[in-house]
Amino acid sequence: MIKNIALLIFSVFAFSAYAQQNPCLDIKTIRTVKVPWDPTKPKSPAFDFRFKYEIVNPLAPTVVIIPGGPGQTSIAPNGQLPLGAVPAGYNKIYTDPRSQGCNYALESNVLAQYLKTDFIVNDIFLALKSVNLKNYIIYGVSYGTVVATQLVKKIETEKFELPTALVLEGTVGKKYDNFDSYFYYFQYEWDKLFKQLPPRWKTYFQSGKNETTFSKSEWASLITSDMIIGDVPDAPINGQFLYYHLHLLELYFAKKVPAKDQLMLNSMFAKLKDPQFPNLFFRMIGCGELWGDWYFGRNLENGRLVRTGKNVCEGIEYRKPYDSAKFLIPEAVPIYYFQGANDPATPLNTALYHFAVQLKTSRQFFTVTGAAHAPLTSSLRTCADDIWASIYAQRTLGREFATCPRQTALTSKKANQE
Repeated sequence: MIKNIALLIFSVFAFSAYAQQNPCLDIKTIRTVKVPWDPTKPKSPAFDFRFKYEIVNPLAPTVVIIPGGPGQTSIAPNGQLPLGAVPAGYNKIYTDPRSQGCNYALESNVLAQYLKTDFIVNDIFLALKSVNLKNYIIYGVSYGTVVATQLVKKIETEKFELPTALVLEGTVGKKYDNFDSYFYYFQYEWDKLFKQLPPRWKTYFQSGKNETTFSKSEWASLITSDMIIGDVPDAPINGQFLYYHLHLLELYFAKKVPAKDQLMLNSMFAKLKDPQFPNLFFRMIGCGELWGDWYFGRNLENGRLVRTGKNVCEGIEYRKPYDSAKFLIPEAVPIYYFQGANDPATPLNTALYHFAVQLKTSRQFFTVTGAAHAPLTSSLRTCADDIWASIYAQRTLGREFATCPRQTALTSKKANQE
């Protein structure tokens, strides 16, 4: 008996230690709500949907954070900058989509039928409803802007209390014509960036000698991921993040890497890997709603980025191409867009489409010079507290950018303005 009690006590302590390391088991912040696998069927089986509700001040607004991907998570820290640079004094709800992160589920043919954006929207809506959320803002980044847009429409339809604002970063306005129309912008931005490289790097990439150090696909993987990060004003070397990585590589080749840069060098080497075959969630959403086809291989050929490999969307129906014009945001919810001028993943034209079709509400569109995919998260984060304060107050932003490290242009339209 004593042995059993000792074992029980040990198990409790072991679980407690594990829970402290695993944010998905944090009893102070993790909430669960029963959600149906298929909300269109009354007798659908359900699962426990986890979300993180971090309350720091009951009187402060709450920001609902919806990550991109498709398939990225926001609950478990992964070394990236905090999404949206939301102020520390705000409450936050972090979400992970079904089958990912804290809502992990094994991939299977059965699971595939339940991976749809409108099902993900329903999960988050039921989470907000379960805590009777009020005084809140919805924030989405990249693919998260698709979910966020549909979520606001769902909230309006269900007559739940509307958010005070919708904040979108790296906005997807509608589906792409095909993968090549998506990848074109990576090639376009890389061509511009390539022209600005020091001559020695141009020669290095064009000659093919770089294969003695890293493969063509490894170089392409690093370049594309760095272009998505884009401009980081407070990086050790100001400007495009790729410049800093190339500087580190020069030190590495010369065997002169300072101890203070070793950690960043290790992080960079982690990026120098061949892209992995995309998971089921990515394929079902990307193939079914966003691109219609997808090629995950990348190569650097004679200094040019090219796609390689087979189409991973074969056999997946392009069932519901996304169009933000079908989800008009109500007048009571102003929209704030943050867009990098050099964003290859969600280029300016798709973000401006979303801005143009949302005629029911007032919206403000901020184009950030030199920035890429997530300018509020990265390039503007040092002045983000003032930006969020004005969003919460529903003011027209302007003076908040005076202390920002990057120039920002404002385009605004009132409700029902063409």
